[in-house]
Amino acid sequence: MNRMKTLSLPLISALVASATLPADAQLSFDLSSQKTYRQNKNGLVFQGGTFNIRLDDGHVATIGFCDDPNYYPPGFYIGTCSPGTTGFLTSGNINGATIQRPYLLVTELAAAVAIEPGRANAIRLTAAPASALPRPSGGFTDDSSSVFYNLHTTAIEEYGFTGYFNNRRYSKNQRGKFEAEIVPGVYHYSFPRLGFPEIPAPITAVIYPMAEGLARRNNQVSGFQFTQVNRNRWNKDGFIELSFLRPNVIKWTGLTPSTVYAGVDDLYISMRALRNPQSPNGSDVVRGTAIFPAFNNQNDPRVLLPNPYIGTFTTPPIFPSGTKAILELELQRNFQTGGVTYDFSNRRFQIPVEVTDRYTEYAAINLANQRNRKILADSDRDGYNNLTEWILDSNAGDPGSIPEAPFPAPFQAVNIVGTPTPIGSYFGFNVDLKTSSIPKVRYRLQRSRDQGKTWETFRTDPVLGWTVNRVTIIDRGITSVQIQVRSTVLTNAANPTNLYVQPPGTLDHLYRVKVTLAK
Repeated sequence: MNRMKTLSLPLISALVASATLPADAQLSFDLSSQKTYRQNKNGLVFQGGTFNIRLDDGHVATIGFCDDPNYYPPGFYIGTCSPGTTGFLTSGNINGATIQRPYLLVTELAAAVAIEPGRANAIRLTAAPASALPRPSGGFTDDSSSVFYNLHTTAIEEYGFTGYFNNRRYSKNQRGKFEAEIVPGVYHYSFPRLGFPEIPAPITAVIYPMAEGLARRNNQVSGFQFTQVNRNRWNKDGFIELSFLRPNVIKWTGLTPSTVYAGVDDLYISMRALRNPQSPNGSDVVRGTAIFPAFNNQNDPRVLLPNPYIGTFTTPPIFPSGTKAILELELQRNFQTGGVTYDFSNRRFQIPVEVTDRYTEYAAINLANQRNRKILADSDRDGYNNLTEWILDSNAGDPGSIPEAPFPAPFQAVNIVGTPTPIGSYFGFNVDLKTSSIPKVRYRLQRSRDQGKTWETFRTDPVLGWTVNRVTIIDRGITSVQIQVRSTVLTNAANPTNLYVQPPGTLDHLYRVKVTLAK
């Protein structure tokens, strides 16, 4: 993403203040805020946030660092130190290098040009818009560093890189404090000048309005909120329902030109896994992965929407029944506010969702031409009632479509040299269970030893060599449940490299899943 965007809207340009220091490419000052809001049945709740300040003067680019205390000159090709170390860290931390492991493979560097390193106590906020934010104030942390470069030449020089940061954190119950302290306007900071740290070097940055969660101010309600997620059904566990069978329409309001700016704001949508699916209102989400979209994108999978003013999105019906997640809209600002000042603020708007599979939706799709749509009826007269066909994924309106019976078969995973039976290999079958069906159902796995004349519940059978287990699986944050049937019989017990096979005497056995309504 390009960090060097500029904004040309009249509303913004009237407030822009240029930095008083040279607009050198390696000097940057970032004022950004991050806030998260989560919507529940009763409204939108502030989840906490931070106000982040970061100054960097000078930069160093590296291929990596050598996890070794020894120096390897160019030409010594060893591990990650190839093609040789060229930089020596003398203070601070850079890209994983420490004083204990100080050698770097430097590709580019430029020393600080304006701000003195190592003088965090000298930094002050000298002026700001009318707010509850104390001023003058400091509280910065030093993140400066220095490197000797280039080690394999006689012209070794020391390069200093200045870094300072200050992160103000606000908890879930401090939305009012956040909004009282951090307001739009011009913020004036002074830093120690390079070479003359007793002389202040002023930098001016601007904070612009950004979309916030729904709130009442001056008897007016404004801000972001989700207005439609599927049919706006909230369940007793605190999730709003997504449909398993139909596309889900998501709508929202509150992203307006007064707080969202085309050209510097991007809007993304995603579905994130909950760290604790039993706590939709309080649990954090798992970042760096996503249920939707299911691909990697710089460790933050999400879908970029056409523009930040869009107010609707339709999710495809591709999620397993029972999926519990956080649907998230993220507004990401990418704005150069002055010669050396930047704003990378973001707002995350979330709502907990659960994918449910309703019989009424199934019947509307598959039984539109049938008179009797009752769940225990056999609408197509194929010997399977509508309940069974719904749960086992066949079409109850088509007599040619019937549930597929489980059938034991071999599954061979990739063999790993040096291991016995290839890891994950088995002989047997799986039955996937729907964990959020409406109405709820019960599954019973059955076996017939007489070609279907009589049926019995199929449980673990050590005599014949079967195990039957109900297993919970978590993949990309999606929790699913399977009945797993596995053979315990090897082709040759004395040779464990052989595969599992059909247990003797079971070749003509039949299997089925009996589905009933839960009481």
